[in-house]
Amino acid sequence: MKRTGCDIQTRMEEDKESGVVQRSRQMRQNYSGPTNQANKTNCSPEYIRSRRTGNRRARNLNSDSGQAELSFKNKRGRMKGKIARELFPDRKESYEECMGEGPTRMVRDAVHWSKGWLTDDEEEQLQDKNNDEDQLEGYSSEIDKGSLYKLRDAETSEDVGQRFRDVGEFRKAVQVFAVREGFKLCVMENRSHVVCYECSDLRCDWVIQAGRVSDGTTFIVTDFMPQHTCIRPPLKFQPQSKWISAIYLHRWKLQPKVSTVEIRDEIEATYGVVCPEGKLLSAANRAKHILGMDHYDGYAKLNQLKKEMERIDSHNIVLLETDGDENGEGKRLNKMFVCWERTSYAFKYHCRGILAVDGWKMNNPYKSVMLVAAGLDGNNGILPVAFCEVDVEDLESWVYFLKNINNALRLENGKGICILGDGDNGIDYAVEEFLPEAAYRQCCHKVFTEMVKRFPAAPVQHLFWSACRSTSEASFHKYMDLIQQQSKECHEWLLQTNWSSWALFSIPKWVKCTSVTLSITDKLHTRLRQYLEMSIARRFTGIARLTADLFERRRMAVWNWYREKVTPTVREVIHDRTIDGQRFAMVEQNGTTLKLTDTISMFYDLDMEAMSCSCGLWQISGIPCAHACRAIQLNMGNVEEYVDNMMSVQNYCSTYAPGMAQLPKEHDWKSDAGNIILPPMIHSPKAVSAKGSNEIVPNTSLQSIANYSHSATNNQQVHIVLEV
Repeated sequence: MKRTGCDIQTRMEEDKESGVVQRSRQMRQNYSGPTNQANKTNCSPEYIRSRRTGNRRARNLNSDSGQAELSFKNKRGRMKGKIARELFPDRKESYEECMGEGPTRMVRDAVHWSKGWLTDDEEEQLQDKNNDEDQLEGYSSEIDKGSLYKLRDAETSEDVGQRFRDVGEFRKAVQVFAVREGFKLCVMENRSHVVCYECSDLRCDWVIQAGRVSDGTTFIVTDFMPQHTCIRPPLKFQPQSKWISAIYLHRWKLQPKVSTVEIRDEIEATYGVVCPEGKLLSAANRAKHILGMDHYDGYAKLNQLKKEMERIDSHNIVLLETDGDENGEGKRLNKMFVCWERTSYAFKYHCRGILAVDGWKMNNPYKSVMLVAAGLDGNNGILPVAFCEVDVEDLESWVYFLKNINNALRLENGKGICILGDGDNGIDYAVEEFLPEAAYRQCCHKVFTEMVKRFPAAPVQHLFWSACRSTSEASFHKYMDLIQQQSKECHEWLLQTNWSSWALFSIPKWVKCTSVTLSITDKLHTRLRQYLEMSIARRFTGIARLTADLFERRRMAVWNWYREKVTPTVREVIHDRTIDGQRFAMVEQNGTTLKLTDTISMFYDLDMEAMSCSCGLWQISGIPCAHACRAIQLNMGNVEEYVDNMMSVQNYCSTYAPGMAQLPKEHDWKSDAGNIILPPMIHSPKAVSAKGSNEIVPNTSLQSIANYSHSATNNQQVHIVLEV
């Protein structure tokens, strides 16, 4: 049966044509001379890999002519059994999809054995063959073994590879395998759809590469060279928790509740070293995280996390909404809301008025969703404001999240903030009904995706982005007219999407932001990606500590440019707009009112006192536009004096000067044996349709939300005391 992941090859071929994937492989093929050995000693492996041009594999094979190549192929077959040991369990259902028409005998026998198709004699011979192969260090049981990779058949063109749930699982698998084998990895490609590792030794040919299927997140190994041509030292004990967790990963896999005393005794018996208890505890936590066994403990520590956050700052808000267990075993988490006092205060008084909100799906057994809210400071730095863990992203969860944000910021029905969202699952309705004073902005990327889906043949993509980024009404309608000339149906559909919610020129002027997409939350997701696969307690602990470090770094960074008037990012924008404004000439000046023109007879009216321009960019961004920069220069003025005060260095210093209290690490928390919270029940996701701006929410949902909002307002757990 042909495997379904064949779309990877199409994606890989496209990347090869663009010169992105396997750059080092292409450089090797173009090599025509000996490697410069003198330059290897003084450069890091990563730097050498990025600039090397030698085809080591071809040189090694050609050294002994055809005999070496034949020997290499024979060794490669045996290395399959050596590499195929324990790390992550085989996925039996993926074998038929990954197998080609001509699988090797080793892979075919393994599949037949897992399916029960072999006779008793054949099964015994296969097990004896596996026993004869070299085992990974630290394994002593047949149960510990498991296929890590299925390799490409040397005699066929079919790719046979093990599947991984996502890119994170593949990275962890390779990193643990490298520790167990005793060699260092060199990252060649590390992107969302392709990851490639090589041995850091330049003389070694070990390489592994995996790609993502086009219709999901699954990763499949597409290239694997198991042969190590480098000389590796014997495996010795290393007193790091990362090494201990990798070497003894099988112990925690077979016995999740194994004590650290047993691991310590085994290390002492094997290596003659007494390992400290702290290293063993850290190794146990790391191993459980790799195996995904620490989520239950994370929910049990939520009450401790709540007490620690309130201990470091009594104004921090941590709300835990629980439901009673049907079996009477305890309370299960339903929703969790977290907002720090320092971030909420900094956003309300010192940041731009835009608040980007989004929902992230968590990669855990409970398939929970994290709702996030983030803003922008005066230097265009992302500031996390609030987080909420919910069972599913729906209208009810958005109402809970937004109303608690309103309470944390001490606003009156959302007055003074502009919420930027994607419109999914009723977020636009929640803002309109429960935060009527707040302004809502629709993410343009969501509108663009739907437009391309409905009108794939209409050549209006570039016109759409020009229209949505237009800073004046005249410019917006000009591009909309061009869209109408290309496709009348697309133009009519755009007019029905409530264009005033996504057109930039219609954004409230007090927001002082030009963001039209959810790039704020996308960048925050990239920054917090390392924490999203952790247990819920470790995840919020890591985010809290990262936010405190962010406050400290930005507070110290101010001292590098405290003599300036505006922040560095604003100075760069002013520099670019000043250069762009050189093409404008002044036509008329009447006091603080000026008129400028360009080479195509376009006129722009400026009011220096009101800090406005007819193009609209100055009012929207708070930074003088190119026309204003030119006019200020002609009047011998300083452009930085016409920047909005929110982007001044003084305001930026006030944002982060108070700092943020650091949350202690998990092992420093006070123990709390009682009030253990259980994780939510594992069940299939609710059938929730994404609510767009033009869809009607069912009456039953509205009634449940109305009842829920009343109870949420009167919730006794709400802690909204916030000094200002």
